[in-house]
Amino acid sequence: MINLGHIKSFLVCFAPLSAVFLLLVGLLAWDGTSVREKSIADDQRFALDKSISSLQERIDIVVSDLLILSESTHLAAVLEGRASFEQLADEYKLFTLRRSIYDQIRYLDNDGDETVRVNYGSGIPYAVSGRDLQNKASRPYFNLAQNAPRGTVYISGIDLNEEFGEIEKPIKPVIRLSAPVFDQFGDRQGVVVLNLRAAPILDEVIAPLALEGAKPFVLDHDGNWILGGQSGENWALDLTGTARVFADRFPNAWENMRLGLQSFETDTGFYSVQLLDASDLFLARNASRALSVIFGGEGETDSRLNLYVGTYLPSDTLSALLWPERGTLIIVTVAFMLLIALGSAAYAWTRQRQLVASFDARLSEQVLRASKNSVVVADQDGIIAKVNPGFTAMTGYLPNEAIGKPLSFLRAEREDTEQLDEILMAARANGIWEGEVRNRRKSGDFFYSNVVISAITDPGDSDVNFVEMGLDISRHMENAQELWRQANHDALTCLPNRLLFEDRLEVACGHSEAEGHSIALLYIDLDGFKPINDRYGHEVGDQVLRKVGERIKNTVRTGDTVARLGGDEFAVIADDVKNKEEAEWVAQKIAASVQRPMEMGALSISVGASIGVAMFPEDSAETVALLGLADDKMYKQKRIRKMNGTENMRLVE
Repeated sequence: MINLGHIKSFLVCFAPLSAVFLLLVGLLAWDGTSVREKSIADDQRFALDKSISSLQERIDIVVSDLLILSESTHLAAVLEGRASFEQLADEYKLFTLRRSIYDQIRYLDNDGDETVRVNYGSGIPYAVSGRDLQNKASRPYFNLAQNAPRGTVYISGIDLNEEFGEIEKPIKPVIRLSAPVFDQFGDRQGVVVLNLRAAPILDEVIAPLALEGAKPFVLDHDGNWILGGQSGENWALDLTGTARVFADRFPNAWENMRLGLQSFETDTGFYSVQLLDASDLFLARNASRALSVIFGGEGETDSRLNLYVGTYLPSDTLSALLWPERGTLIIVTVAFMLLIALGSAAYAWTRQRQLVASFDARLSEQVLRASKNSVVVADQDGIIAKVNPGFTAMTGYLPNEAIGKPLSFLRAEREDTEQLDEILMAARANGIWEGEVRNRRKSGDFFYSNVVISAITDPGDSDVNFVEMGLDISRHMENAQELWRQANHDALTCLPNRLLFEDRLEVACGHSEAEGHSIALLYIDLDGFKPINDRYGHEVGDQVLRKVGERIKNTVRTGDTVARLGGDEFAVIADDVKNKEEAEWVAQKIAASVQRPMEMGALSISVGASIGVAMFPEDSAETVALLGLADDKMYKQKRIRKMNGTENMRLVE
């Protein structure tokens, strides 16, 4: 029967708990939107930084191509009369076909005449005939590069390609780069010009930005649309003579962009933007080169040298992303209020029973509840007064062997284990203590037990008794450890797998940043492994993989991580490496160890190893990019070894 005491106990529990919980929910509801917006901003900023990094790498490749072409031995042979311009055109056609990002490659002589011009066309490069060649002496990319010293690169802003004074259709956004040419005597011999196709590069930049309904865009410095506008907005000033600018539709956003804000929200949506300054973008990738750079020139649109790259979430899309979080919060609030009510009702019922029951009745109730598990009753000093049959079954001690002894006689000595006195003090202060302890059976075997210690006070004389309820979880702990090992190690070689390797790489990079040292990531791929599988079967192949794993592990230091990423690919994390030379030395040791013949019965088998080395943080401060960089270097080495015919694989029966 429910009485006034039940209601009072219920309110004593329910009122403060519900008040605290509702206050917490209110704070979460108030802060939830900003947290989600920060998460969205972080995601967009990460994608934007990644895209810009990709653009910087592409610019570096283009500059390298330009310098290669301006200093090529083939061009030198033409200038010396040892080769023809037709042969130079053939070289340009092959170069254009391989790169597929250049709309034109041209060689202009000292008068600005196009001596050789190769157009990419519709995917097929071709040399332009003499009657269609033009004079470009008035163009900035000629006269500025022609008068520049050796080692100078000219780079224009982005604009639409023109032929004979008219914008080419369909439109082709291009960036022009040029460099002077010198002969063996140091005399000027013209200019090499690259027309870089900007559309594919810009598409690569904005493609990763389309996250969760976001709309990427590219603007020039004056806000003219280059990409991402509505119909008729992109390149409107060039095509129609009438400017269609970003500020027409998004005036508040444009004002924030001009103020230098990179992430902000307006009434039209949420924006993430970065201004790409041409000089910063270019020089950041070439700081170590002895290279002079000329940006733009007279007659060019300066705004096309500095671009805004960004993305925005329209307000309706942003609301759709935020509202599911609020709906979930409402559901969770209702559920927890019901739980609090049920818990308070249970507390009120238990509390009333405790008040009307005697100390002995409450003690018996605790023992009865834990009758299937180990139950130990101890006095206020931790001396055992009573045990149940579950205790004997779990520990092997009979009641007369345990009663009168302290609880500590069950505990196994181990570092960092809490002392029994501290546990009993915590139980006395909080009413209960729960945790995992390592106990010892009568046989001497150790086992893990989940223990709940309750402190029960007699209201008559304030004496405290402790009731310890224990559950043997040894098998559960062993199973959990085995499952963890299986999930994080390769079944064939017992080495860490990709999952554990990536986790250790994150940890190693974190330690590297904190301690100020470098780490080396070695990406290893076996050469000549597939023929072994094809000829002798997977059983022999598996033996080879196990031996390779053992050799790599025996070659590196004890603290270094060796992992099998899958197939015939391995990886090594070499911690605290002094420099790139030391990392290369480790790679050479591994390669030498791997390629030693493996004796398997009547077989003598050898494989080689292509190894890519990447340094943290010198090569990259991002673990994903670092792994990709090491992978790329490994494949480059493998291609070089194949071209040179040095890929190692020997089978001897």
